[in-house]
Amino acid sequence: MKKYFDSHFDHLEDVVLPKIDKDEICGELSALDERLLQSKDIAEAVKTIDEYFAFQDQVATAFSLVYIRHTIDTRNEEYAKLFDYLNEIMPVVQEREDAFRRHLLASPLRPELEEKYGKLLFDEMSLSAKTFSPEIIEDLVEENRLSAEYVRLTGSALVEYRGEKMSLSQLGRYTSDLDRKTRKEASELAFGFYADHEKEIGEIYDRMVHVRTRIARKLGYENFLPLGYARMGRLDWDSEDADAYREKIRKYIVPLSNRIFQEQKERLGFAQDTRFYDYNVFYRSGNATPKGTPEQLIEAARTMYRQMSPVASEKFDFMVDHHCMDILAKPGKAGGGYMDYLPALKTSFIFSNFNGTSGDVDVLTHEFGHSLQGFLGGEEKVPAYRNPGIECCEMHSMSMEFLTYPYMDLFFKEDTVKYLYEHLASAITFIPYGCIVDAFQTYCYRNPNITPDERMAYWRSLEKEYLPHRQYPDNAFLEKGGYWMRQGHIFENPLYYLDYTIAQVVSLEFFLETLEDPKKAFDKYLAFCRLGGKYPFRRLLKEAGIDNPMDGDTLKNVSEKIVRCLDSFDLKTIDR
Repeated sequence: MKKYFDSHFDHLEDVVLPKIDKDEICGELSALDERLLQSKDIAEAVKTIDEYFAFQDQVATAFSLVYIRHTIDTRNEEYAKLFDYLNEIMPVVQEREDAFRRHLLASPLRPELEEKYGKLLFDEMSLSAKTFSPEIIEDLVEENRLSAEYVRLTGSALVEYRGEKMSLSQLGRYTSDLDRKTRKEASELAFGFYADHEKEIGEIYDRMVHVRTRIARKLGYENFLPLGYARMGRLDWDSEDADAYREKIRKYIVPLSNRIFQEQKERLGFAQDTRFYDYNVFYRSGNATPKGTPEQLIEAARTMYRQMSPVASEKFDFMVDHHCMDILAKPGKAGGGYMDYLPALKTSFIFSNFNGTSGDVDVLTHEFGHSLQGFLGGEEKVPAYRNPGIECCEMHSMSMEFLTYPYMDLFFKEDTVKYLYEHLASAITFIPYGCIVDAFQTYCYRNPNITPDERMAYWRSLEKEYLPHRQYPDNAFLEKGGYWMRQGHIFENPLYYLDYTIAQVVSLEFFLETLEDPKKAFDKYLAFCRLGGKYPFRRLLKEAGIDNPMDGDTLKNVSEKIVRCLDSFDLKTIDR
């Protein structure tokens, strides 16, 4: 078996990327496929399958390194070309992997293999088999190309403000500036970029919707929704469950969210003149900001995790010492933040865009939550069992944000209480927004032939329903419904957003448990991380002792308890 990496390295940037060759990768996969077909007994089959898993790790690590280095600097021509090459070859590689999985599913040794690896692996492969056919390869290439086109367009954006050219992420710090004129100018510049590219971005998404619909119909689906759910491995819930869940959000969370925004509006004191950019400032006295340089924030995080847990501390220190983080916003860097796990190197990687706001601490704790689960789940030999389904992955990251509450004074000093209320309130107000993103995509894929203007109008109607405080009397682009164009998930990770809201509710459950017993809550969290993806969504939560946000009265119970927590803050004392 071809081996490109081992797990020993000093600094991630020094890891040598092997030459990525489609024919070599496909040749290895085909050889493993042939060996599987020729396996005479369970021992031979297991040896082949284990080698297949190991080779998957090597290829996944190479592909991840390309993605990481491309997003760190989208202007780097070498990695831009490699990224484009990967988008071209991934459907072909997927075809080879699909053949292996199909033969594994059809193996006469399947009963013994299910006993060895677990039935869930075969259920997941059966679902995955419904997402691919050689007939759709060219369409997949087109889908990848469109996604890359959006990333490159937004990642390469440079906006000049006050004599400095900066990325949209760098500009973000000014959109929450205490000076109203500053945040108005910065917000208008940020959304001005999307307004200037409205036609281009609208056409990219229009082509995406149509190519995804075409792929779905070639695979026998009515539209992209069931295919999108199958791609994400959702075994025990569907779009109808999502519809019902959003109704519960509307009933229990939207009123609480509206209350929070109304209180914020009253604090700011702009009355009916309150604009969309004003809500970026949570307090009249200014938002909580982290105290210190990015390097000092990293050291504060080291201290925090040493106090919290030897397990968390060991992994965080490893990432810092081996340069497995790229955290500063800079020109040419892609927006947003993410964690990627590099299985052949046995490490997680954190990508973010620090810009001097409280979001720097949020992303540090959030992405390390992903990272810690990546480390703990990475001990599992079967790749499919390392991480839970996508609806659960965000639970580890969002919950880490709340589990670290007792240590926030390390980052915010005198602003600590101000940060805690803002963060808790923001978690509530995020949930309706997450529903908008999901409802928007659901509508677009159920109605693939609507026009770009009709999509814009539908987005605006959802804002009025879930987030009625959003008013844009002086911004025609946003009033038309253009806000969604900044949400990269809609382009790159279709239908991956309601997952955040499910995870947010679970994180609030962990928060409430932290208030009672921080150590017990963190031990429960670590056990949850170690479960990885050994069970499907609903059973995984049950095994972890977590109430499912989609079921029963969970949302009602959580919202009632959170109201009492919010009421415990003395906002007049905080905002002075």
